[in-house]
Amino acid sequence: MPGLDDFFEALGRRKPERLEKDSEIYKIMASVFDQSTILTLCKMVNRGIFELIYGAVSTGKEANVFCAADRDGNFLAVKIYRVATSDFKTMYRYLVADPRYARIPHERRRIIFAWTSREFKNLQRAHEAGVRAPRPVDHEKNVLVMEFLGENGIPYPRMKDRAPDDPRLAFEMILQDMRLLYQKAGLVHADLSEYNILMAPEPYIIDFSMAIDVESPMASSYLERDIANILRYFEKIGLRVPDAHEITKYITGQR
Repeated sequence: MPGLDDFFEALGRRKPERLEKDSEIYKIMASVFDQSTILTLCKMVNRGIFELIYGAVSTGKEANVFCAADRDGNFLAVKIYRVATSDFKTMYRYLVADPRYARIPHERRRIIFAWTSREFKNLQRAHEAGVRAPRPVDHEKNVLVMEFLGENGIPYPRMKDRAPDDPRLAFEMILQDMRLLYQKAGLVHADLSEYNILMAPEPYIIDFSMAIDVESPMASSYLERDIANILRYFEKIGLRVPDAHEITKYITGQR
């Protein structure tokens, strides 16, 4: 059966010396790179999606994001959902609330694969609508590949860690993207806060895994929460912000 060493062999190189020396890093990678995931990654390498993969740039409860590079040296982000430990029950609740996935079977692997596919499609819709978000590249099973937002393999900081140089401008740009996301992409982010915005130096919205169609019965409540989170953050850093009701009308186009 394939293991992590087989994946490095598929990349045409031996296991990096840093991993040879640091067993903890190797264990973290091995916990994400299960046998099925390794096969998926090898297929992507063989298809030319990426050629090199580096260390994790983000470690979350459900997924890890790795920095990778294609054959031209362009950096990519590879997001890998953990099949064994992801909270597929929470994923299922979000999926069935989305009209596009209302009939998804209650089975762990199919839910996680559908979750990955859904995030890819959400990114496509956001990107096509002109939202400042990572460009989606490819996906297969529990692996999502997208544009890497950063410089020289180092990701841009989250807004929670680096406040905007011009808070008013950043606030307006985020509202513009929320409006585009709602009116052109037909989506509500559903998990928007300073944790899911990168300062690049323009604000880029990331993590569209929970984004939901505006036709969903839950869309209004998720939009209300997103707006509240953004207003709270900018008020906290000293910006005078409009009323939440006015922001809602701006985003949805209602008068």
